Amino acid sequence: MNLKEIFLVIVLYKTSLEDSKTVNSLENIIGERVNLFVFDNSPIRQYKSDNFDFRSFKVCYYHDETNPGLSVAYNYALDLAINTNYSWLLLLDQDTTFTLQYIKAIKSLDFSDISSSVVAIIPRVVSLVGKSIIAPAKILLGGICRPIKLSSGVVNIPISGINSGTILSTAYMNSINGFSEKYTLDMLDHWYFRKIFNDGKSVYVLDSFINQDLSIFGNFEENVSFIRYQQMLKSESLFIKEEGVLSLLIFKFRLIFRVLKQLKYKNSDYYRFTLKQVFYN
Repeated sequence: MNLKEIFLVIVLYKTSLEDSKTVNSLENIIGERVNLFVFDNSPIRQYKSDNFDFRSFKVCYYHDETNPGLSVAYNYALDLAINTNYSWLLLLDQDTTFTLQYIKAIKSLDFSDISSSVVAIIPRVVSLVGKSIIAPAKILLGGICRPIKLSSGVVNIPISGINSGTILSTAYMNSINGFSEKYTLDMLDHWYFRKIFNDGKSVYVLDSFINQDLSIFGNFEENVSFIRYQQMLKSESLFIKEEGVLSLLIFKFRLIFRVLKQLKYKNSDYYRFTLKQVFYN
């Protein structure tokens, strides 16, 4: 697969292209000039021009100061990709460190040898903090997420990945009316992976790793503001509700244990909000 056959979209928030780990890592390994669509959710526009060259990238820039989130940005990019006849859409956030191994794995793909049921291509993902494996993962009842070891190739069992580094079929995403805007940010990746397997489609796991900087690792209270946590928990609750009663019950038990951990936080708003989700959601 040639990188020029893939529509690249990166979503920025209060981070410039110059400071993005994603852009800087890709710049060092991509090896060719490619188009990059930039959807900027920052409060203030960062670039004057809508079209410009940036290092190895030919940039198309769009700014939305209302910060509509990821799903709106991805849907905007999906429409552009379809209208310009791209078959694949590569999702990027601003905090991923990509590897040469990842780029080589993409370029070595031969879709004539891959099942037509494959609608998503994902790398293995390792956290920058602690070097723990993030994806691929299995989502169990109650929203329990467990990373699993899989050989590279086509996977037909339900798994999930993360947005950044995932390559999606534009035809498939268009067939399901794009990305669900009920999930503006959190759980969006889990939503479309669940949809993929519910529809009887498959995922291809690349023989490669990328590194992701996730705020949930490390000191949670320090890294995740209370407002941000509210957004996360609301999306998490919505996702679990769609799983059914048993999953919701298990989730509420998990929240009780989360409350016990949050009692140690300096800010009591965290545990109070979690407790509210247990009894009133």
